[in-house]
Amino acid sequence: MKIVAIHEATLPIGSAMRNASIAFDQMTASALVIRTDQTIGGEALVGLAFDSIGRYGKGGLLRERFIPRLMAAAPSDLLDEHGHIDPARCVAVLMRGEKQGGHGERPGAVGLLDAALWDLRAKQMGLPLWQCLRESTGHMGTSATAPSTATTIETARAHTTAAATTAPPRIATYASCGHFTDNPNPQALRDEVAQCLAWGYTTVKIKLSGRDAKLDAQRIASALSAGLPASHLAVDLNGQWQAGDADGLAVLAEHPLAWVEEPTPALDYAALAAFCQSHSGPVATGENLFSVDDATNLLRYGGLRPQQDRLQMDISLSYGVGEYRAMLERAQAMGWSPQAFWAHAGHLFAAHVVAAFGLGSHESAPDPSRLYGGFWDGVPVVDGHLHVPAHPGVGFEHKANLMAAFDQLP
Repeated sequence: MKIVAIHEATLPIGSAMRNASIAFDQMTASALVIRTDQTIGGEALVGLAFDSIGRYGKGGLLRERFIPRLMAAAPSDLLDEHGHIDPARCVAVLMRGEKQGGHGERPGAVGLLDAALWDLRAKQMGLPLWQCLRESTGHMGTSATAPSTATTIETARAHTTAAATTAPPRIATYASCGHFTDNPNPQALRDEVAQCLAWGYTTVKIKLSGRDAKLDAQRIASALSAGLPASHLAVDLNGQWQAGDADGLAVLAEHPLAWVEEPTPALDYAALAAFCQSHSGPVATGENLFSVDDATNLLRYGGLRPQQDRLQMDISLSYGVGEYRAMLERAQAMGWSPQAFWAHAGHLFAAHVVAAFGLGSHESAPDPSRLYGGFWDGVPVVDGHLHVPAHPGVGFEHKANLMAAFDQLP
């Protein structure tokens, strides 16, 4: 198999909403297609990926550095011993000449390519991605095989048959909504939370200011008025909590919230540790850390508690599956369970990783009309869970509005 072309399109996904840190009106995302010289069942064999949400499109980095490296590589540098595309080997090619540290936007560009390569590999093997990941990297809690899998073509075919007769894995998911808008009516937030409940979610996360205790108390009250128990309401401060804010802490302590997310700036581990000392409830963080080194420092110095807190590192913003797997293994060595990992971003690729590695939950942008919202067409959320389907690869082909975007790529 040979990669013959890689194309990226930077798509506008902006909307008139904001969190306590940034506005999303100019937000973009990258859609990526990797084309090969092979066909399966008469269809061209391609790998697809769609960006994680909250950072901007990666087109510049992809076109200037990373796509040319992959296209220039010899096939032997990209394939395993059975002729399957090997994402780990491909990432090693992508990282040639890259200096350690200073991760910035680079991990997202590499992670996007990694996601498309995994989609390609799973399709090549005739497997849904969650099963391909299990076969290629091993289960969490057991000794993993080397990233270059020893799975044979015959074994892959056997697992394809098994996938057709085995119930798809069931994963937990929660709705991420409740952004700030120009509508000050508390009823609007209540209605948004109520819509999430109607869509089948049982846990909902909303945005708070982190600075205005009175406003934040009102927003919590509005969300709870939709009929959501406080223990199923999470709040996101987007790094805005200030040390010594007793009023803000009192608002957060008034209800047994599901968790408080990103209370402090991502790299200020001392501030996070101080918050954890001041707030006894669960804390979730990590979505703005993109390497195993940064994640290790978070676990060492952030004051987090393995028994109750959650880790939200983003797979596709963190160089992809290999780096994320290293984070999982490092956390396990430090006393954390895979169930403490609640993957950030809410995209279809992440849902497969949650299913493959037995992680705690998956974040969802709940509105299925958005390119990045909802799940596969016809796959409902029921009681806060969904079954990840057995479509080959990620299954982008089964989300019509997103596939319409991919169809515009060369």
